[in-house]
Order: sequence, then structure tokens, then C-alpha cells
Amino acid sequence: NANEPVNIKHSSSGASAKVYPFGATVASFVTSKNHEVLFVSKLAKTDGSKATRGGIPLVFPQFGQPNKDMPQHGFLRCNYWKVGKSYDSDNEAGCDFTLDLQDVVKARGDGIWKASETDNAVDCSICLLVKVKPTSLTTVLTITNTGSTAFEYQTLFHTYYKIYGSKALDNNMCNVVGLEGYNVDDKITNENTIQDGTPITIDREVDRIYTPDAQKQDLDITICTGED
Repeated sequence: NANEPVNIKHSSSGASAKVYPFGATVASFVTSKNHEVLFVSKLAKTDGSKATRGGIPLVFPQFGQPNKDMPQHGFLRCNYWKVGKSYDSDNEAGCDFTLDLQDVVKARGDGIWKASETDNAVDCSICLLVKVKPTSLTTVLTITNTGSTAFEYQTLFHTYYKIYGSKALDNNMCNVVGLEGYNVDDKITNENTIQDGTPITIDREVDRIYTPDAQKQDLDITICTGED
């Protein structure tokens, strides 16, 4: 099975993560208290036939499909990555995964990311580092332009969180805080507002884009996902 998951276990605490080489998708993070943080759909395909529905799919070089010449969310989540060396120390355990553009065989589209032998073709190498500690998971995505042509891109961790205790509609137990001051573009109501300090809750169908001030460099939010 080419998509045999890589299990990263922090032996001293018992915390662990599971990563599928197809898409370098983190599909599980279990803390030292045996708490599963991530959600994966029971309908998810984990045989490498399509992107995993759940966990932490990787998005690059576009979010959604602003450029119609490329499939939605780009190509990171639907190609096989190379598995690097893993480690297990007193403080943490981890493993790295890499994908070179030359090894991308699916979802490159017909635009600038299409395979080309020209001198000005775009080229890049991408590395995902996954680190497991007793109560935290760290994912670091490094994108390196290995060619001579600059390119614009969008990238993100498309994380699915597991909601506990059927608390998805409980505003006190399931909410997001830390986005005050962000511009809010509501795709359902077509309203445009500024987020106040009130926790963000889900009480209906939601499709919103939160955009920070141009000078804001860091994202510091808290996501509450119900009770264990």
C-alpha cells in the first residue's frame, strides 16, 4: 500500500499523529490525554485515489478555484510526497515530508504550473514538518522557489476539527475567538462588516472570509470544539 500512513509517536508522553504520504495529509493528532483533535469523514478515501476528506489537507498554489485552469485548492493534497526521517526525543517527535514540482503528476492545470521544459518555467520544492508534543501539534510548511521565475500563490492548512459532545450548536462550548478587527465578507448574505470581540459561533450555514489589516502578520486565535 503506497499510502500506508506514517505514525509519529512521542514515546515519553504517548501523544501521536498519523500522516498519509498522499497529500502529506495529517489525519490524526491524539494528545497525551488520548484526546483526538482532528476529524476525518467516514467517507474519506485513504487509498491514494483522491484527496482525503478531513484532517489537515494542504492548499497550494490556490485556495478555491480563482484560476479555472487548475483544479480547486491546487496540487499538494493529491500527489504522493516523499517521507523523510522521523525522530523521537524527550521533548517531541516529528517527521518531514517533501514534494518537488517535477514529481507532481496530478492537478497541475494548464497555466503556469503545467509541466514545461522552457527556461522561464516555474519550479519549486515544498517541505512539511510535523512535530508532536504532549498537548500540541505543530505543522510547518516551507515553500522554496527553485527556479528563476517568481510566482504568486495562496497556501493554507485546511484543518478539520473534531467536535465533541454534540456541541456544535452550543455557543459556549463551540466557538472561535481572536478575529476581532478583521473584515468579514459574508458570502451567504453578501454583507461586509468588521468583526467585534464577540466569539464567532455557528448557528446556520456559514461561508465567510475574514481578512486582517494589511499590517497584521500573525494569526492568534482560539478554537473551542466542545467537551471531551
